[in-house]
Amino acid sequence: MKISINKKVVNGPWGGGNQILMLLVDFLVKKGFKISYSLDNDTSVILIMDVKDESCSFSIKQIREFKKNKNVKIIQRINDNGSHRKNNEWLDDLIINVNKEMVDKTIFISKWIKNYFEAKGLKRDNSVVIANGADRKLFYSYNNQRNKDDPLRIVTHHWSRNMAKGYEIYDKLDKFCCSNPDIAHFRFIGRPLEGGILSNCEKIYSKPYKEIGQFLRTEDIYVTATQYESGGCHIVEGMACGLIPLVKRGGGGTENYVEGFGFYYDTFEELKSEILNFKNNYDIFIDAKNNMINYTYSNAEMCEQYWNVIKEME
Repeated sequence: MKISINKKVVNGPWGGGNQILMLLVDFLVKKGFKISYSLDNDTSVILIMDVKDESCSFSIKQIREFKKNKNVKIIQRINDNGSHRKNNEWLDDLIINVNKEMVDKTIFISKWIKNYFEAKGLKRDNSVVIANGADRKLFYSYNNQRNKDDPLRIVTHHWSRNMAKGYEIYDKLDKFCCSNPDIAHFRFIGRPLEGGILSNCEKIYSKPYKEIGQFLRTEDIYVTATQYESGGCHIVEGMACGLIPLVKRGGGGTENYVEGFGFYYDTFEELKSEILNFKNNYDIFIDAKNNMINYTYSNAEMCEQYWNVIKEME
């Protein structure tokens, strides 16, 4: 069976969706599937990873025309929404219209994004939720607990400059840690930012993705302030490295991903309170850190679920 995917793998530092695609392609090739990034005469299944033509290897219009003449099944992975992106209100309508017009099976990457689109009228019986999984060869934990009196080591990582990722909160955290080095240290991993934000913290830019886990494993707490995220990979990768997740409410699918492990806040003052609680109560920190051993979700489990969906198309 040949699967045509409308998004190509990008080499180098890139977002979580690209990493999911790399893991999935590798898994499917090992299972004996042929993978193409074009529409070919022998294409049996089309996997829509994105509906924004400028990001894709072939367009929605091309898929529409191809489907008219071929007996092909279409799977759509829904991993985005207009609320998460500035001035992208049109995106939700595009995702819904594509889905209703041509899709045979829908994959949502979180319960939250499924509910989000159902509230907008996209109610499909033939759908499934498959959460993102971290590459466990790169993202894994080891016993790296700080000494009781050491500052907390806090980290986040994003490849997108989208302000909805939570940069306003990160900038306040940066200033707090700079003023209170005995309490916490903040590190940012990702792309260079504009506008003078995050001017104090340690920044790590443009590292190969395979090295990111090495940096995450040296930390204690993973903070995310992302809003309306369909289900980002960043929090999954941090948790896979054994970091305690501190999550802003309203984070969308991110909140689904940390159930049973996460600590939540609404405002920066509440985030600061959580940080101080971990710093001043070592037993609470240790209990939360030890609980991360129970986080076992992986790329292998995720890929198996995609495989089961694809086999339904045979």
